[in-house]
Amino acid sequence: MRKHIYLLLVLCCSLGLGAQTSQVTFGKNRVQHHRDFDEWLKYESDNFITYWYGEGRNIGQSVVQIAEYDFAYIQSVLEHRINEKLQIIVYTDLTDLKQSNIGNDEAFTSVAGQTKIAGHKIFVYFNGDHNDLRRQIREGIASVYLEAMLFGSNLQEIVQNAVLLNLPEWFKQGLIDYIGQPWNTEQDDELRCLINSGEYADFEEMAGVYPDLVGHAFWYYIAEIYGNPTVSNLLYLTRINRSVESGFLYVLGTPYQITLRDWLIYFQKRYAIDQIDRITPAGQVLAVKNKRQHTLTQLKISPDGQQVAYVLNDIGRYRIYLQNVQTGEREMIFKSGFRNAIQATDYNYPILAWNPSGQELAILYETRDIPRLLRYNLLEKKELVEPLSEEYHRVYSMEYINPASLVLSATVRGFSDIFIYYPATRQSQRITTDFWDDLDATPVKVRGRTGILFASNRPTTGLTPRGLDTLLPITNFDLFYYDLTNQPGELVQVTQTPLANERQPIGIDTTHFAYLSDRSGIYNREVGYLEDYIDHYEQQILLTDGTEIVLHADSTFTALDTTLIDTILVYPIIRERAVVVPASNYSQNLAYQQLAGRTGRLLEYFPGLNASTSTIQLSSIAVDPVPPVHATIYQQVRRDRGAAATSGDARPAPETTQLISEEPFPAPAQPAVDTLPPPMVAPAPEVFEPALPEKPAVVDSTEVIDIDNYLFQSEFAEEEQFAKPRPPQPAQPAVTTPLEELVTVSPRATSRTRVRDQTQKPVYRFRPGRITPYRTTFRTDFVTFNMDNNLLFQGLDSYAANPNGFNTQPLSLLLKTNFKDLFEDYVIEGGVRLPTSFNGTEYFLTLENRKHRLDRFYAVYRRNQRFSEEGGSFVPWRRENNVVLGQYGLRYPLDIFQSIRATSTLRRDRVQYLATDQTALEDAPAPDKTQRIGLRLEYVFDNTRDLALNIMQGTRMKVYTEFYKTFSLTMDPSFSLDIERGFLGVAGFDARHYLRIDKRSILAFRAAGAVSFGADRILYYLGGPDNWLFPSFNNTIPTPPETPGFVTLANSLRGFDLNIRNGNAYVLANAEIRIPVFRYFSDRIQSPFFRNFQAIAFFDAGTAWSGSDPYSDENPLNTSTFPETEGFNPVTARVVYFRDPLVFSYGIGARALLFGYLIRLDYGWGLETRKVQDPKLQVSLGLDF
Repeated sequence: MRKHIYLLLVLCCSLGLGAQTSQVTFGKNRVQHHRDFDEWLKYESDNFITYWYGEGRNIGQSVVQIAEYDFAYIQSVLEHRINEKLQIIVYTDLTDLKQSNIGNDEAFTSVAGQTKIAGHKIFVYFNGDHNDLRRQIREGIASVYLEAMLFGSNLQEIVQNAVLLNLPEWFKQGLIDYIGQPWNTEQDDELRCLINSGEYADFEEMAGVYPDLVGHAFWYYIAEIYGNPTVSNLLYLTRINRSVESGFLYVLGTPYQITLRDWLIYFQKRYAIDQIDRITPAGQVLAVKNKRQHTLTQLKISPDGQQVAYVLNDIGRYRIYLQNVQTGEREMIFKSGFRNAIQATDYNYPILAWNPSGQELAILYETRDIPRLLRYNLLEKKELVEPLSEEYHRVYSMEYINPASLVLSATVRGFSDIFIYYPATRQSQRITTDFWDDLDATPVKVRGRTGILFASNRPTTGLTPRGLDTLLPITNFDLFYYDLTNQPGELVQVTQTPLANERQPIGIDTTHFAYLSDRSGIYNREVGYLEDYIDHYEQQILLTDGTEIVLHADSTFTALDTTLIDTILVYPIIRERAVVVPASNYSQNLAYQQLAGRTGRLLEYFPGLNASTSTIQLSSIAVDPVPPVHATIYQQVRRDRGAAATSGDARPAPETTQLISEEPFPAPAQPAVDTLPPPMVAPAPEVFEPALPEKPAVVDSTEVIDIDNYLFQSEFAEEEQFAKPRPPQPAQPAVTTPLEELVTVSPRATSRTRVRDQTQKPVYRFRPGRITPYRTTFRTDFVTFNMDNNLLFQGLDSYAANPNGFNTQPLSLLLKTNFKDLFEDYVIEGGVRLPTSFNGTEYFLTLENRKHRLDRFYAVYRRNQRFSEEGGSFVPWRRENNVVLGQYGLRYPLDIFQSIRATSTLRRDRVQYLATDQTALEDAPAPDKTQRIGLRLEYVFDNTRDLALNIMQGTRMKVYTEFYKTFSLTMDPSFSLDIERGFLGVAGFDARHYLRIDKRSILAFRAAGAVSFGADRILYYLGGPDNWLFPSFNNTIPTPPETPGFVTLANSLRGFDLNIRNGNAYVLANAEIRIPVFRYFSDRIQSPFFRNFQAIAFFDAGTAWSGSDPYSDENPLNTSTFPETEGFNPVTARVVYFRDPLVFSYGIGARALLFGYLIRLDYGWGLETRKVQDPKLQVSLGLDF
């Protein structure tokens, strides 16, 4: 029992750490640019509760089905269970995700490519690719499960593991990535570049810089060498032993360092083999000035090949440049955005496209969640900006078809489709209307016709509008061609590669086109062209009565009077197919390509570890095939595993390096599946052959199409049985159709269905009737019970209520509870604080409404204190001080870092004497009641980012002004309102900057000041640290003769007592170096005390004064009057002497986390009037200064 009580106290103490801030509050913002979040819908499935809003219905349905589809797999990998249903919150795009209030109390830092979670809530967004949406869902589920698995699910486990289990970042994040998606071509290429660079000596060096990539590669290695069950075993024993080293030794049988060494050797050998017979890029290098290594996106070469447009993105603040290819001179033509290191950077925007004339560059960018199209005229240097049509939620690619129209890949109502957009009229023509992902659309001219090539994960070539049902768009991308000249009812499938992706098509000439494919395990270029072939034969039967019957040539009739037949015509059905060959064999991924249409100059981009190691080269494009190339080991293992899975053998084939074959890219004997199998799709015959003949060939009529073995997706609700996989059907003979059942088949309307495995599990059936509106419900976010001595509600104490001198806030017991709704739009917080003296209990209740851009804040506060003082009898008098205030605040965010805030305050201070005896009843002063109304205006900037506890980077500042007006309102015996003359005014600032010295230590600077003016004043006491536990007051420094309205502290000035200087104005400066000493020896320190221990050195300077300036004669610091008593004095003396108003201090200190509290220990020497004072040891609580 004692152990449980101890653990409870430790947890409560640690939960209270977040409240230990410096008295000045800053904070970042969420900016809501629309009101789509007003109405949310939810759907509860077997294991999840999914929420979406507005036009996110289709995305929400995809999330429900994908989450349920992958749920069992994730559970099997981790071998863990959670009884509670997980909550998935769906956003239509990344911009909307950034507007969410969830996690606003924390920094809510998010990184591109990582799924954000909070408790059991998972946040996902749609970027046009359902495969990436699937990755986010899987990573989110894995993150929640790992939190429960590693840190436990009950109070004792959470506290013990939070204290004792300190895992390296690569361990956890790498495992999340491993579960989120299988090892892929991009990651394989990035790790290959990382290892071959030679910049890092071992695993831990690489993992320190690239924890996600290297961590994923480690778990991939464990699964490949030791098997998938080893993953969960390693997790379990790591948690049980609270040590990564012990987990490795017990599960793998080899020490931790040996395993990491073997990992490196494994990949070094693997990549050495991959590089055999491959070509290193060696074209004309295009140098781009990028010293700060900003992310390079949207490389677009002009039609004449003389200029290159590109974007340099500095974590949100981007610039668009035009660079001359020959001279290297560049010009910045557009810039927008702001740096945001807190949230994931949106690299989707801006999008560039050259007008075929070469004299205009189109720029599609987003501002305030609205896509805007800017057309920049290169000759006139003019811009024409207009919003994009409102139907487009987000655009992913943009290219000119002709000077008057653009082809877009964009999302409308949750589906990414292909559109033709006419800027002059803002009208659109929709090409595809289905749930399959259609990306990378580009216009091409093939065989004298204009068409569109695009990448899609659709299994059919049909263009019938289709909604999401029992098929999921989570397969790889193939290329499809749409003929704009004839506008047929179906597409031409250019590639069909179940284990590869084809992306970024471009047109070469009037015959050929090119695209990027990772069929060899490395993204390289392939070229192709279209040709005609005979798909099948059809017969047209004309009867004597004029009836016309059209059917497949292999079909016959069960009953038909042959005498009725007049004529039978058999004719071929001609279709188009693609002939493709590999055209490059680079040793690293070709990530991007662009062609100058007029000159044939090719622009290629090869990514490196960073901007300095990336390569941009110019060359000419060739349509001739390269010699046969071998696949990388990664791709060969993937193919072998797919073949083994299809045949029922679960063991992967050994890794080999044999050449593929003499054919460039032969298709596997059977359709292969990835390690993450796609859902069940319809079986159908394969219609694409990778190795095609040079001339069209007639298809053998004996290879009939099994029309009885198709499975089509219905647009209507189906019975549950149709969601189950169908067993393979034997080959059927030619169809025999009676005359009354005969139907006419249109050759053009027949769509092609890709081969898919028939043995996959069914997809969760979505029932629209289960969709219900979300109703606001509150839950307890936290309950804290801790020691606290922060000043609440600006810390202004009435001077009249403290005639015995200023009283610092004693160490008190604070009980606080917080309630939030699901989306954290509404926050209710209430608490009570009980001083250790049991005198001065405080109560407060706050409510925040953050649903829309203009945030609202409501608060009430009450404090009651009682004091004893000498009275007119032997019995001490009892004085009661009561403060009641109410606040109403508004906050308008300018962006995530800047906001304007206004707070109105209604305050009542009452001082009254209690009747302790008859004398006190008759002689005590009458109650003194003061009522004030105030208004505070603030500008706040905060772009700081937490690097560790009490160590941050960035700048934050606050500039404010405040006004108070005294009034008197009485209701008894009659209504009376009296506005008193005069007011209290305040103006001040507080600015802080945090500068990194190296990876771990920082320099922190602070400058603050304030001045009060008007009839009432605030008296500032300077000296001591913030939240001083055992404060002492300097009574030798005189205070101004005027009676102030309020008194408060101006910290920190360490090395001195409180009141080393005072006045109605102050200026303060602090500088501090913070060094986490023990983290220089190891990053994997288990003890929170040593992990967060910091050695500091500080220098403080400040002054406070009354009057016009610190050296004014009005400053009581340098003037004393004797005697000080009031009344008749025949002789008074006024003594003027010199005290330097500016005081300094310097010293050393330490910061350490103890029982959840950051304890601050400062040992400082004060310097007053050029004299060093005796050193002082001061202990305080809280973060920062």
